[in-house]
Amino acid sequence: MKITCKLCFIIIFCLSQQSIYAQASKGKTNLDSQKIAFYTSKIELTVEESKHFWAVYNEMENEIKALKSKNAHGKMILINKKYLELSDYELEEILDSKLKMGKDLMDIKIKYHEKFKEILSIQKVAKYYQSAKEFKKIQSERKKQHSNPAERKR
Repeated sequence: MKITCKLCFIIIFCLSQQSIYAQASKGKTNLDSQKIAFYTSKIELTVEESKHFWAVYNEMENEIKALKSKNAHGKMILINKKYLELSDYELEEILDSKLKMGKDLMDIKIKYHEKFKEILSIQKVAKYYQSAKEFKKIQSERKKQHSNPAERKR
């Protein structure tokens, strides 16, 4: 009886620790889970395709995230209108960097487009692009509803 009670206590303790950790990262994990389920369903990925697709997709996302974080400072200056305080040279550097980032982003997308074509049929690649648009639209609508409770659908 004591062993069973101790075992139950250990299991409950471990689960509660896992739950605390899970709640901390729940938002991102939940969004990732929604994205995976949405894309997998819409693209109609097989198990084998899914394994390869998500590996390539995650590589692409990591490259894009790294590129965006590298250029975040210039973006914030432009958003906050602090460019009025910059010299023409500094502003030119930021704007040139922004354009280069756009080019680099397109290069990444082209590179991964080719990789997607290697693992998926062209029909499924097209479904991926359509699914990405749909998912972004859904997330945008959710964000808008979340920020304005009066517009929430009932």
